Amino acid sequence: MLEHSPLVWAEIAVTDMKRAVAFYQTHFGLSFKHEVMNGMEMSIAETVNIGGPSADTANIVDPSFALLKHQMMVPSRDGSTVYLYLSLTLNGKINALKAAGVEILLPPMAIKEGEAGYIAIFVDCEGNKVGLWSQNL
Repeated sequence: MLEHSPLVWAEIAVTDMKRAVAFYQTHFGLSFKHEVMNGMEMSIAETVNIGGPSADTANIVDPSFALLKHQMMVPSRDGSTVYLYLSLTLNGKINALKAAGVEILLPPMAIKEGEAGYIAIFVDCEGNKVGLWSQNL
């Protein structure tokens, strides 16, 4: 069994960085740090490491994600799904996205009858399939 989550980083492909940043800022209240690295334009979601330093976790950083614009990255509804925890409850967030005209692919659904939380999937402004997770509906 792993001692910590193996997920440390995720990238969401974009074709229009300004539009994508505005989408995630507007709908989720996120802030981003913009960088260009190795020819890739990135907007990194800013987070606060809440894991706290300890002897066991001194080198572990809370996972984050970036919006990434690069020719090898293409927005898609196919393939892996990144699930983000961006709201304490899921129904309100999904209803707000729906009211804003965002396509909902999977309405809120219980995992193990809610024991493991709830998920939903939407399509962002770039055409990516993105999941949301929350412990509460």
